[in-house]
Parts: sequence; structure tokens; C-alpha cells
Amino acid sequence: MTKIWTIGELLQWTQQFFVQKGIDSARLDAEILLAHVLRKERIYLYSHYDEPMNPQELSVYRDMVKQRAGRLSVAHILGRKAFMGMDFCVNRDVLVPRPETELLVETILEQAGRDGAVSVLDIGTGSGAVILSILQYMPQACGSGVDISPQALAVAKKNGAALQLSERVTWIESDIVSGVSPQVFDWIVSNPPYLTQADMEQLEPEVRYDPPQALFGGTDGLDIYRRMAEECWSYLKQDGFFAVEIGAGQANEVIAVFTHTGMYGHVRTVKDYGGIERVILFTRKG
Repeated sequence: MTKIWTIGELLQWTQQFFVQKGIDSARLDAEILLAHVLRKERIYLYSHYDEPMNPQELSVYRDMVKQRAGRLSVAHILGRKAFMGMDFCVNRDVLVPRPETELLVETILEQAGRDGAVSVLDIGTGSGAVILSILQYMPQACGSGVDISPQALAVAKKNGAALQLSERVTWIESDIVSGVSPQVFDWIVSNPPYLTQADMEQLEPEVRYDPPQALFGGTDGLDIYRRMAEECWSYLKQDGFFAVEIGAGQANEVIAVFTHTGMYGHVRTVKDYGGIERVILFTRKG
């Protein structure tokens, strides 16, 4: 006879299976995937622990479990990722937004205030999560998101439409600012590729599904910072701000890249909740 699986039994089995596959967030991932299949909140699983699963639900869930066991991220499986209290569509054409990148957005909101009618240029926008979050929390702001990948821009455009922000954002296919018409912005922001060659060789299995060009920053991880420091200066208003996310241990080097041009002043460096220097804020000097 075919076994009848209850929600509780299925969660237990999946958790053990994921642990065997080396997945650290085994229980959480099992719950998120099962809740998605059932179209319920996770709390529902615990109040319906003995509820049996039907064959169709089991089939869909089984396929998701296989994908996760192959170390495809939950975000990629579901096609969405929560960021700054919103859901963003993601796929393999864009970097999945990381929780630490929320600090980049929060730093800008703190510095600019939420009432400012500022203009923002987001370099390497990917899914659009950063600039769209800024615009969502700053209702008078507007801006442009640029990316070298047309596939990434298609995802960003979809997210902008879903959040009803299309009228306040322009999407531009561009290698840094090469495709951006001459203009100046109050803010330039970027979460650029900053992984080193050594980092790329030690990637977690899930990260290997992200586009390499959104991860690899050259041998020392600083290639894009060097280009942005030189190429973006004329796009930033005098006394405007440039905010960048950085990798662990890169703060001093990135500060040197920008300040040695003589065009930027270092305002402050912000640590994430793990105590890692994660965001650097500069201002244009002249």
C-alpha cells in the first residue's frame, strides 16, 4: 500500500534528508518549501501536523526537495526572495539579494532621510532590489538602475512593475556608466562583484547558481571599485554620496581606491550585525 504522509512526518523526513546532504538550514528550508506547496504560512504546518498530504502536493514537494538536495537555493526554487520587507522575483540571471545588503539600503535611508527628493544611480542593479527598496522607502526619490546584463534588467523591470515603481525608475543596459547619458545624481550606490579568485574557488554550492559576473571582482576582488571610482565621478553631484557594499576585510583597500583619486572623501564605514565592515560611504569633494 502507498504510504500516507502527514505534514509532520514529511517535515521530519525532509529535515533528516537535508542534513545528510550538508544543508545547514535543513528544518527551515523544509518548512518554507512545504508551506509554499500548500500555499500556507509556516505556522499552519504546526497547527496541522497530522494532516495528510495528497498525491499532487507530494509530487510537487518531492521535485522541490530534489532540487534543494542538489543545492539549488530555496530562493531559486521558489523564484522569489524577501528583501527589505518585500518579495523580489529572482532567477539564475541575477544575484539573489543577501540579508547583509539590506544594510546598504538602510545606510542610505539613514543618511538621506526618507523625505528627500533625491536622484539615485544603482550600478549593477541585478534584480533591482537595492534601488527599488530605496524608492519604496523614499517616496519622493527617483533613479536609474544599470546592468550589463539585459536578462538581469528584464528581472529588475518585472520587480519594478510589481511594486508599482516603474514611473520613478529607468533601466539602462550599461557597463558601469558607459551607456548612461551625461547627468548627475545625488546618490550613486552599488553592490558590485567583489569576490576574489580564491573566493570563487571556495564558493558554497548554492552560490554557484548565481551568475559569475555578479560575483567575481578580479584577482583581488577590487576591479569594479577601481573602475567606479574613476568612471562615476562626473555622474555624482558635488557633495553627493557614493555608497558601496564590500566583502570581508576589504574596507581599507576600497577606501584607498576611492580617496587616492583625490575626488572622494571617506564619510564612514558601517559594520554589519556580525561585526564585519560591510558598507562604505563616500562623498564627492569637488
